[in-house]
Amino acid sequence: MQGQTDEENLYRLEQQFRYSDSIRIIRQQVERYEDLVKEQAESMERVRRYNEEADKLQHEIKELKSE
Repeated sequence: MQGQTDEENLYRLEQQFRYSDSIRIIRQQVERYEDLVKEQAESMERVRRYNEEADKLQHEIKELKSE
């Protein structure tokens, strides 16, 4: 009969909501992790570029001193 509720149907419905909430929570955690990884990669790239620039400037300083 449609619209009829019993203990088993309530249990299945409750489990479905828990599962749905779990998926939402896991999705949020994965998205946050991805954001942190992206931020870390960008930070590492900035450090690499700064180090390259510092090396280049050190080389230019040595050249100027040797002139």
